[in-house]
Amino acid sequence: MNIRERYNIEESATSFSFYPKRSSLKQSRYYFVFTLIGFIALFFFQNYLEEALKWGICILLVYFLLHNGFDIQVSTKIRYVFDTVNDTISVKSPLYSEKQIMKISEAVIFVQSEMGSWHYALGAKKSQFVKNHRISEFFGSGKKSNRRQDEYEKEVLAKIDKLIEAVYLKRSN
Repeated sequence: MNIRERYNIEESATSFSFYPKRSSLKQSRYYFVFTLIGFIALFFFQNYLEEALKWGICILLVYFLLHNGFDIQVSTKIRYVFDTVNDTISVKSPLYSEKQIMKISEAVIFVQSEMGSWHYALGAKKSQFVKNHRISEFFGSGKKSNRRQDEYEKEVLAKIDKLIEAVYLKRSN
């Protein structure tokens, strides 16, 4: 699967949109299936487990099932839209309609790391470390991850940078 399909990229001369968490859909589906398999295993081994342990495992499995269901139904369908005509960056989600999160002229893209992996994040200039939005999948240090990072930088980050520059040029004229 190429990067345009992985992020469902849509672009025009004045706008750019993509789904940053769509690349994790396959992984969330696997976790969902493994959680269901865990429920089936719990059913078969319930006679061998104590009541408290059985309820503890059941609560964890319900949490994982709800979390992965939310990822599949909501998180992977969050769409970021960069619009140079209105100088806005907005988010579309299944839970709420389009919501403007910042102006393109205020946007800063930076690297944020978490526990050995890192991702690109988007934030407003003066508060990017307080409130930010993850706009890429997590990258590591392997060859496959480096290849995905290069593709992401060429297909997504380059387009976003071009839109930010277009807004700056429009403002300076």
